[in-house]
Amino acid sequence: MKSKKIKEVLLFALFVFPAVAFVLFATDIPFVMNLYYSVFEWNGIGKSMKFVGLDNFVKIFTNDSLFWKGVTFTLKFAVFYVVIVNVISLVVAMVMSKERKSSSVGRAFYYIPYIISLTAISLIWKFIFGPGFEALYDITGWEFFNWSWVGTPKLAFYVVVIMAVWQNVGFYMVNYIAGIIAVPKELIEAAKIDGASRWQQIKSISLPLLAPTAITLLLLNCGKIMNADFGMFYSMIGNNAQLYSTTDVLDTFIYRNLRLNGDVGMSSAAGLYQSVLSTAILLFMNRLARKHNPDGALF
Repeated sequence: MKSKKIKEVLLFALFVFPAVAFVLFATDIPFVMNLYYSVFEWNGIGKSMKFVGLDNFVKIFTNDSLFWKGVTFTLKFAVFYVVIVNVISLVVAMVMSKERKSSSVGRAFYYIPYIISLTAISLIWKFIFGPGFEALYDITGWEFFNWSWVGTPKLAFYVVVIMAVWQNVGFYMVNYIAGIIAVPKELIEAAKIDGASRWQQIKSISLPLLAPTAITLLLLNCGKIMNADFGMFYSMIGNNAQLYSTTDVLDTFIYRNLRLNGDVGMSSAAGLYQSVLSTAILLFMNRLARKHNPDGALF
């Protein structure tokens, strides 16, 4: 009996240990190191580290305007992205959930961008808005294609939103399709018998039953709301200083502060703030979700 229990414990540990080790080494240890470095002044190379306490936090909160612009832009991008990607994905899912021969091809078509590297996607869109639009301008003469989409601060914002939505529509679509398929067909048939239109069926049956799926997806976004895709933004913006104040997210701000200024302490302080704020937003939104729809809450 004891040997059986020991085997069960060992089997359990065999499956659980890799996950625990991954969380420990990929998140917990880096977080502690981040917390440690945030109270020191260090260039990341030399042996001398000067303890400065909370000075790094004071500097980024009071003296660094680019930091707050990065925070503002990250939040602005997140709001636009979350709203647009969910609306488009839901509409696409409504169409692709119908049983047609072309639906499987359509689903694959929308999902493929999600598995492509962010860096590759950035380079593709950078080519489209650069040489691609220049060629179209030469052909059509339309001024629209002659705009500096990537080089102009206001236009660059819409470019990164379009890129992010284009890449992630497939992921949200698949989740919404799963929710739509789970809607009991008896309810739809009963609504049709009662004379309900397609829009009435969606509004009164499909959307309410999709609420848990939508809330879960929203919470997943809230967890990384302050963590925009570094690869996409850096590949598009690069070291164009004209765009720092308008299209810099926290990730690119931290990277440049570390790489160009060699300030590990300031970068760690900004990263710690990013982690704490993201966690606070996630906990707050999860509490609201649990209050209004417990089935959609993450925990």
